[in-house]
Amino acid sequence: MRRLTAAFMVALAVALMAGLAQGGTDLLRARGADSRLSADRGSASDASRPVTRTAAADPVGTLGLKTVTYNLCGGQCNTGGTGNLPEVVKKIDEFQPHLVMLQEVCYSQYEWFTETYKQKGDAYHFAFTPMLTDYRGCGATDCAVNEDSDQTNDDKRCTFGQVVGARGALGNPDVIDLGGERHQIKQGKPGDPVEQVSPKRKFAALCYDAALTDLPGRVVKGCSVHLRAFHDEKLVNQRARTAQAARLASELDGDIAAGKIVVVAGDFNSWPDQGNSWAEHRTPAMDAFYRPDARPNGGWGVFYEADQADKDAWKYVEPACTAANCRAGERTVSSRDFVYGQEPVGKGTKYDYIFYSETTAPSSISADAFYLFVRNADGTVVTKPDGTAKRISDHTFYRGQAQVRTS
Repeated sequence: MRRLTAAFMVALAVALMAGLAQGGTDLLRARGADSRLSADRGSASDASRPVTRTAAADPVGTLGLKTVTYNLCGGQCNTGGTGNLPEVVKKIDEFQPHLVMLQEVCYSQYEWFTETYKQKGDAYHFAFTPMLTDYRGCGATDCAVNEDSDQTNDDKRCTFGQVVGARGALGNPDVIDLGGERHQIKQGKPGDPVEQVSPKRKFAALCYDAALTDLPGRVVKGCSVHLRAFHDEKLVNQRARTAQAARLASELDGDIAAGKIVVVAGDFNSWPDQGNSWAEHRTPAMDAFYRPDARPNGGWGVFYEADQADKDAWKYVEPACTAANCRAGERTVSSRDFVYGQEPVGKGTKYDYIFYSETTAPSSISADAFYLFVRNADGTVVTKPDGTAKRISDHTFYRGQAQVRTS
């Protein structure tokens, strides 16, 4: 896999900022939607349910900073298509988040989001960084043109990565190299042969400063991240993820010290308090983000996780968490399909997170995770022959918010 050069990233950032310069934060328009959400959770698969927090207004001098993260599974589940993306836009527009983080996005889908919001006259702006530039899951059958030194003939259908979006102007791009790219392997199940991952992924967090009209006195830095996936008996992937998480948290320390509100969201491929489905023992992977007061076992990070108050929805925390700040939360991944309106079957996994570097009140932090489904033209959910519902992604649409100071 050939990496995008620094020159390309600069050119992309310049083009983006040129488009923003005409309107900047003035493009942000007033919203009629109430940002204070009720506590009615509804059905586990009801995509219209609100985030779990009280309906009380934010105190003077504070704002409920709203974030969405979604592993779109744009290649494997959607083969680069955009037909299911209007459902994603619908849910973004219903929630009106300040920040949108997307992972596993084909470049064609990134372009679709950008053009869709441009045509809507909306204030969301998006940026992209690749994880793969020779990926055939987005609709291309031959990516050889992306492997030479000439970037002018590249096929964008071979490009796949992370997206950051904001309801406001984006600036100061920061692509944080996470490493963990050597010896990329996978194993189907314990005892199976070890295979080399091909094509190899490049792991980076895409971060931008966002100028939000709702928060004129603060700079918010949003980062979309996808840590290393796959599993193996010798925990090679586990060690790589642990190093990536620590590196990312360390790289953001200076931004936090400078007074920025840092929001990190995405697919960490790690359970909150343990390892993963192959290594059900404590792992330091998420310690780099969870605070020392998080339970069980604490951490050495400075972040608050959006679903920290949800002690019961993720069923596999040991020991049970009774603290205000729990390493828990709802499941965000299920590999098995299920009937629409019912709880997903099986164990499930929490791999997706929204982390906030600060809050004025830990009790104000809340989140909700739900699946988005493929729908017919009349809005009904597409049902497969076995009676299960067809999902847009194997990950949930995960939204959260935290109360922060406005100055």
